[in-house]
Amino acid sequence: MKQWLKSYLLMEKEVGSHSYRREVTGNFVILFSFAILFLLTLSNFFYSSRTVFYANLALLTGLCLIFILFRHHKRLVIHSIAHFMAGGIFVIVYVNQAQDYTPIWSFLYMYLIISLYGHKKGLIIASVFLICLLFFLFSWVGQTVTTLEFIRFSFVAIFTLFFAYLAELLISITFEEFYKTKSMLEKMTITDELTGLHNRRHFNDILSDKINSARRSNEMLALAIIDVDHFKKYNDTYGHPAGDQVLIALANLYKETMKRSDDVLFRLGGEEFALLYKPKGEAEAIDLLEQIRESVEAVVSDEKVQSTITISAGLYIIKPQKAQSFEQVYKSADELLYQAKELGRNRVVASP
Repeated sequence: MKQWLKSYLLMEKEVGSHSYRREVTGNFVILFSFAILFLLTLSNFFYSSRTVFYANLALLTGLCLIFILFRHHKRLVIHSIAHFMAGGIFVIVYVNQAQDYTPIWSFLYMYLIISLYGHKKGLIIASVFLICLLFFLFSWVGQTVTTLEFIRFSFVAIFTLFFAYLAELLISITFEEFYKTKSMLEKMTITDELTGLHNRRHFNDILSDKINSARRSNEMLALAIIDVDHFKKYNDTYGHPAGDQVLIALANLYKETMKRSDDVLFRLGGEEFALLYKPKGEAEAIDLLEQIRESVEAVVSDEKVQSTITISAGLYIIKPQKAQSFEQVYKSADELLYQAKELGRNRVVASP
């Protein structure tokens, strides 16, 4: 029973958004409404008047009908039950002529509505409900409700509404800060701190997905692995801070060139980069990489770069007709890069 309840209320699910909270609240509304109405109907059958029993039975029947008719639209069921609850409160107040009226149900309704709809929209709906309820109760003042009882209830109800709004507002602000922090941390785990490109971890995570996606859509995919020529010598000559400026300048050049939404750029580590993109043909894939290679030599015009820089690149073109694994694709691109270096550097070697 305990395990089922945790599963039903999604307590084992990872918190991901405001929709998660509303889903949990919605499941609670359904479970709570059925349980309470069933118990009230049963107790009123034995211990209360027939009129109250029939009122509760009608509410339970209506609740069951709503659940059956809209069972495939869970959100609609949740909202319908919540508003049905408001109608039930008015029915019970009318049947009892405001006698023995327990205000906890109206307070609970306001909490649930603000939680389901958010602090802005929920406040409006809850306020309309409270105004209607107070107007309804006021009609019984002097008959079955004393003026003092009405004033007390009004003050407590308004305070409850304000507190429910404030609590939801603070929760919303806290969740927004949590999402921002979570998003920032997730971005940090996949981003290279120096260049702002994706890091090796993200490369390992998404390359297989990109390969499979391109294959399903029957698109060509190109993987280029780029290495800065004689980078160790550059570092030894000008120092590591100057080497960092080279890496930053190259990363900016890649970003300026690779602007399409499905282009992905990585710094794999040290002076090694990777570009993943979808060319329309093999010639376009090679031309783009040659354009980058030629543009790299112009990076020297940046005052932060001390001398001419060149790159070597291995370009592996992944065709959709051939199923290949992450390891096969990466190994092939790396071997092509090695060939480019063996042939004298400052060149692109593409797969046949």
